[in-house]
Amino acid sequence: MANVTGPIDPRLRQRRIAVLRAEGRRRLRIVLIVLGVITVGAGAYAITRSTALDLDRIEVAGASASRADDVIAATGLELGTPLLDVDLDTARAGVTALPWVKEVDIARSWPGTVTVDVVRRQPLALVPSGDGGSVVIDAEGVAIDRIESQPADDLPVITVVARGELGDVQTFALPAIPVIQLVPADLMPWIETYGIDYTGEENGELVLDLTGSAIAELGIGTDLIAKLDALRTVIGRVDRTCITVIDLRIAELPVVQRDADCEIDEPES
Repeated sequence: MANVTGPIDPRLRQRRIAVLRAEGRRRLRIVLIVLGVITVGAGAYAITRSTALDLDRIEVAGASASRADDVIAATGLELGTPLLDVDLDTARAGVTALPWVKEVDIARSWPGTVTVDVVRRQPLALVPSGDGGSVVIDAEGVAIDRIESQPADDLPVITVVARGELGDVQTFALPAIPVIQLVPADLMPWIETYGIDYTGEENGELVLDLTGSAIAELGIGTDLIAKLDALRTVIGRVDRTCITVIDLRIAELPVVQRDADCEIDEPES
């Protein structure tokens, strides 16, 4: 028996047409939105690859003009590189490898700048290099610079021979660093060099070469403030004539040794 389809109610037909049109409009909106997102994304990507957003300038803070060139070279960055492609981690590692740099912060700044902010290691002392020159070290014993001659400046001298390369820690000089940091201003003119005797204690014994011909033996690096106070007392209150050694290894019991062949002028009666 055949199915017989009667005429569709005009209102039902209009409703079906309206539904189909609404569905078509919804799909068209989705397609347009997707195309819009793709277009915007492609445009944004194209802009980041354009010369409008490439690396135009590298700014260095915390370094002198001559050092700034070294910093820029150490970053390994090239002008004209898309700023989005700049490898800040690699650049940071390159600058940190400079022996005189203690800390570094690198950031990109749109539209085309990379800023490099460095914290320098501060010179503390000189260590002879054995060839007439000296190595400058900081408070951590890191060799931060090399100079060809022994300068007559305010940096104290530690009389051990520098080893290794710039950036290496001068471990043999480390015991002298705390006493250099603790020496009061009034004692500084009395100290010519800071020595370390490794023939006895494993960590070395501190020996100060004083003006004249005397030395001050501090022993191992303990009770340094008390030992320096004792040195001040001896210098200020004891006749320094013919003194060869001031033994301060026990701060409370300083011992003065004199040259037996040296004649002390007796005060006139």
